[in-house]
Amino acid sequence: MKNLTSLLQSYSDTRVAVSPNGWSAFEDLLASRRPTRIAAFTGEQSADRSGLWNDFAACCQGVGLCRFSAIPPEPDLNCIKRLTAFLRDCNADMVVALGGGSVMDAAKAAYLSAQTTAPVESFFGVNQYSDKNSRPLDTVICFPTTSGTGSEVTPYSNIVDRDAKVKRLIADPCIIPEYAFVLPEYTDGLPQQITLATGCDALAHLIEGFLNVGADANDALANARALAGIRLVKQYLPMALADTGGRVEMAIAATLGGMVIRHKSTGLPHLCSFSWFGRIDHGLAAIMLLPECWRYYLGNPAVCDRTMQLNDIFPGNTPEEVIASFRCFLDACGVPARIQGLPGLDRELMETTARSAGLNRMKLELAPRPVEPDNSYQVLLDILLRS
Repeated sequence: MKNLTSLLQSYSDTRVAVSPNGWSAFEDLLASRRPTRIAAFTGEQSADRSGLWNDFAACCQGVGLCRFSAIPPEPDLNCIKRLTAFLRDCNADMVVALGGGSVMDAAKAAYLSAQTTAPVESFFGVNQYSDKNSRPLDTVICFPTTSGTGSEVTPYSNIVDRDAKVKRLIADPCIIPEYAFVLPEYTDGLPQQITLATGCDALAHLIEGFLNVGADANDALANARALAGIRLVKQYLPMALADTGGRVEMAIAATLGGMVIRHKSTGLPHLCSFSWFGRIDHGLAAIMLLPECWRYYLGNPAVCDRTMQLNDIFPGNTPEEVIASFRCFLDACGVPARIQGLPGLDRELMETTARSAGLNRMKLELAPRPVEPDNSYQVLLDILLRS
């Protein structure tokens, strides 16, 4: 645990406090900031069901609380506009998100739009605010209630564009939360399906970042965080699924995963899954796509070498055997074997996905084994049909 604490505390973008120190650290923040009014974003039920909202409100006695409690699992542009209007009406001097990745992503996007008075659509892409403005912005304070996205430490916000039928991404360091309070006790009792999907999302972040050999120079500790997180998921996700423990370790793994993809982005699995919202849980989609994307990456010798660094976690004497061992772990956790055949995930969708994902030239070129944009449709379709 000492090494894990060091890996969390050495992250320079976000100050992370983990139970049992979470509430005392938040009380210290309240004492130093002295907010008069807090805007709090939650999902529809999770913060109340877990008891987090009651404990948060008790901690904030004497401070005015404005709560928006209807953020859905897949927030879209209309939702963000409602959140932005809420923030302007509330006129709060602190903004807090208490929820899973959807709540945190929505809060990050809305706070960016509210502070700049610009429509959220103008920030889709990479550094659309930071490259054009020097004024620092306030950031959302996060209390994650699931162990998956790592949004509490990332520069990312995924928002559904229903007209385009795809999730769109804001990637900008200006929205990285300055403070995150990771309180795993509030994840106890999560339904098994949510535990599996979010745990798979964390594992996808950790492995995709670890395999991103071209981004190694971006952060000296990213690979160490990835390895530590992968080990945690391998050991503790089965326990969390059986509800026999492991919640603390899975929460730490998810936060480490967010730290990893801050500097070493995800690759083809995430790229291809962005248009599948509403059909399959995002974490399941990414992790089910990973084995075939990984096999494609093996065309880069550096990825083969990196893969073999995982053979003490996923045993194998060759890169292919490591990937097969990884897939066996997914089988044991209850992850479906094939994308093909799942409701709504037919060949027509795979063809549409291959076309739309192929338009993201930057993501293709930065993959661990780059994909030529001119050949991307066939490369991606082959991966999708084998998954």
